[in-house]
Amino acid sequence: MKLAIVGLGSIGRRHLGNFQALGVEALSAYDTDPSQREAAATLFPFGMVAPTLEAALEGAEGVVVCTPPDSHVAIARMAAERGVHLMIEKPLAQTAEGVDELLRFCDDKQLRVLTAYNWRYWPPMLLVERMLKEGRIGPVRAARTEYAYRLAFHRYPGKDYRQFYMADAKQGGGCLLDESHAIDYMRWLLGEITEVSAVVDRVSDLEITSDDIADLTVRFASGTIGNIHMNLFAWNIHSHVELLGENGVIQWHRSKNEIRVFDPKAGRWEVYPFTCQLNDMYMDEAKHFLDVIRGAAPVCDGWDGLKTMRVIEAARLAAAERRWVRV
Repeated sequence: MKLAIVGLGSIGRRHLGNFQALGVEALSAYDTDPSQREAAATLFPFGMVAPTLEAALEGAEGVVVCTPPDSHVAIARMAAERGVHLMIEKPLAQTAEGVDELLRFCDDKQLRVLTAYNWRYWPPMLLVERMLKEGRIGPVRAARTEYAYRLAFHRYPGKDYRQFYMADAKQGGGCLLDESHAIDYMRWLLGEITEVSAVVDRVSDLEITSDDIADLTVRFASGTIGNIHMNLFAWNIHSHVELLGENGVIQWHRSKNEIRVFDPKAGRWEVYPFTCQLNDMYMDEAKHFLDVIRGAAPVCDGWDGLKTMRVIEAARLAAAERRWVRV
């Protein structure tokens, strides 16, 4: 099997190394930046760093799109026209425009699309999913999550963050798009979001043209009320979830790598610790994409990724017009 990795920033390099570790022998890679290609050739001598996108895609059965969001659809379409299965890094695109056309094309060609929302492979989150399906805390009435880090300190340590796509709204940078992990896993765990009210803004001293905060109040089809908070200026990198059910509470804390469940009948917290490491979920995601190429159904396909894009666009509109927006 041959795979192509397009985009050789941090996530592209991670995928390149992980697929090699999984035994994929034929790996090609491409980036528009010659310096990125040169660095990748040095770091990953086992891969063929191609001089052009066309050369990287030649003969590939699967492609992993790791470029800034504004180029996702065009690259994915080029690959799909060559009969290549797709793994597209989140968010699926900068806007929803053209995404449904791409997905219909892939469906017609029987090509599978995996949207790369990696927290769906994280063991603690999978435990939360199972507990919810088992009715562990009864109907969830309210839910909240925070997903935050400091752009300059955590994302680009020792580098000028202003030189990267995350600082540029035109390339699809910013909080709402990049941290849409939180929207995805809340949809995955709690069902579809039907209505959004939001603040999407730039409020910190970060020198960027994109948003650095997104705070969404949402209604789920189930009736659950949720809050999804994301920002790019938190000094304490953190992700956590709290689900408030009729029969208990579930909490996930990334920093503690644990799930906590409050049992009101026993009057105590149950703690479920984990030892998984960050790259484990990326490895599981990579394994899953290999299965997808072989015929497995994606756990988060392109249409699922498009639903998250619809929430993103509803949040943008809600923030601009200061009103509730239907998704």
